[in-house]
Formats: sequence, C-alpha cells, structure tokens
Amino acid sequence: MASLFKRNGTYHLSWLQDGKTRMKSTKTGDRKLALELLRKLEEDLIREEQGIKQPEKLVPIRLDEFIRVYLEDRRKQMKAARTVSTDEYALHRLLEGLGNCRLVEITDTAVRRYRDQKLKALRPASLAIELRHLRAAFSWAADKPAPKYLHQNPFKQKGIMPTHEHKTVPQCLSPEEKARFFEAIADPGYKQLFQFMLLTGCRRSEAIRLQWGDIDLEQKQITFTRTKSKKDRVIPMNLELMQIVLNLDRSRERPFPYHPDWITHLFRRYLKQAGISKDLHLHCLRHTAASDLVRAGVHLTKIQKFLGHSSVKVTEIYTHVLPEDLREVAEVLSCTA
Repeated sequence: MASLFKRNGTYHLSWLQDGKTRMKSTKTGDRKLALELLRKLEEDLIREEQGIKQPEKLVPIRLDEFIRVYLEDRRKQMKAARTVSTDEYALHRLLEGLGNCRLVEITDTAVRRYRDQKLKALRPASLAIELRHLRAAFSWAADKPAPKYLHQNPFKQKGIMPTHEHKTVPQCLSPEEKARFFEAIADPGYKQLFQFMLLTGCRRSEAIRLQWGDIDLEQKQITFTRTKSKKDRVIPMNLELMQIVLNLDRSRERPFPYHPDWITHLFRRYLKQAGISKDLHLHCLRHTAASDLVRAGVHLTKIQKFLGHSSVKVTEIYTHVLPEDLREVAEVLSCTA
C-alpha cells in the first residue's frame, strides 16, 4: 500500500491515493523512525479506505494551564462561587498529587493510584466530592469543541468512586415547613421564583437560564435546555404552575434574571425568617419535589423523566420514609386488645 525509499540520505514515503502516486519526505535518515512513520501512514490509509473517522488531534496542555483555562470558563458560565471554589480546590489537590504533568499523562492507572493515596487521609464521602468535581473538569476537556485536550475521561472509569457505608438521605422540607417558608416571602417576584423551582423540580442553573421562548403557553409545557445531562427536558405545566408563569413580569429580559449566589442568599434568608433551623441548601427544593412525588405514589420512572435524572437509581434515593409518614403506622400499635 505504501513504500519507503531513500534519496540523498533522507527517507521518503510513497503511496497510491485516488489513482495518483504521492510522495512525502520523512525528514529523517533514521531507518527505524522512518519505518514507524510508514506504519502510521498505512494505518491512516486503511482508516480512510474503511470510512473510519480519524481521531481528533489533541492540543497539548499541562495541568496548571488547564486549571487556569477551565476555571476561567466556569466563571464565564456563571457557575456558583462555591462550586468554582470547590473545582479549584480539587484541581489544585490533583496538581499537588500528580505534579505539573501533561493532561494526556493522567491515565486510568494514575487516577486509581491518586484515589487510593487520598483515601488514606480523607473520608470516602469527602473524597467523592473532590472526584465528582474532577470528573466534571475532565469531561469538559474531553467533550468540548476544539481545542480538544483529551479523547476520554479517566475519572469516568468504572469503580473509581469510593463506596459509602451509609448513603445520606437527601434533606427536604416537610409539608408544614414548606408552608412556613412561602409565608415568609413577602416579595411576589421572589415567591414566584421559589414556587416555580418547587413545582418544576428544576435546578438553580436551569431556572436562571430559562428564556421566554422556552415557555409554551399553548402546549402548556416548559423546556429546560443546557441541563446537567446535556439533554433538553420538557415538562408539562399544571394549573398552579401555569398561574405563576402567567403572572411573571414580561418586561424582564428573561423570567428569572438573578445571579445564582443571590438566589441562594434569599433562600437562606427566608428559611431563617420562617424559623426553619435545619441546615438546608437551595437544592433541597428539588429534593422536596422528588420526595413529594414519591409520597404521592408516582412511579419512579416517571419521576426520573420529570426531574431529568440520568438513571432511575438516582431517583431511588428519594424512596426513604419521612418521620411524619410513620405516624399512621405508630397509631396502629396498642398495649390493649
């Protein structure tokens, strides 16, 4: 298919392509190196003949430079300050552990060794948080359009996450706490925001990215784009949600034009005003929506699709029993006949 010949001390490659003889200098007089270039050329020709797409060329980058570029992109995407801070922490711990190597040198084996070393000093739950942030960073490196830094993500390998002895039950608002929380919100615009998040189960990022064009009043449905799973999610609007959407201020550029950190600040403020002392975060509204659906008897696969979970296994964590749900069970017991 291709051949090698030497001219004036330099090896050249010769091959037939599209009915024409083509030649190219290897720019070397070393026969071993020239034979390696011949082998690579023949592999490329076979791929082309079989219609196999050439692997995209990677841009070489070292870990310290990658950290800078990635964090800059995260801030441009308006990720929460706390999220970016954890990204930065996890990446700099990786830099300390592996040194300033090239990104392509961080292999599956290197990642497993790094995990095992960290497990000597960290609890599995703490390490899992770091690894999730690293997985997100390396997914960005592998999935982003050019320039591309990786072909595959070593943090996505099976079994890399440390196992937990006990799974944490998601924190959520009880029906009574839910009522107190909304009673504490005097501003109608902010109340609409948190009601919307509860009735759709959407993430904070999905709420602030929502555009007016994503709301279809005729079909009574909302489309969330640029979601965590990178897939659009369409959910229908019930009457209560429809009323909230109709009352939104249409003079604004988008339905919820707030900074993510401001939304989190408001959530904590209203929790305090409502006298709810539990250590809750904004994402608990999504947990509350999931728990409410489970308690109402909605099938798990339907909840999975409604919330956009990657797997029904993610949804299964919401099948825990809340203490108030056990009251009717306790009432059955008696010491008398």
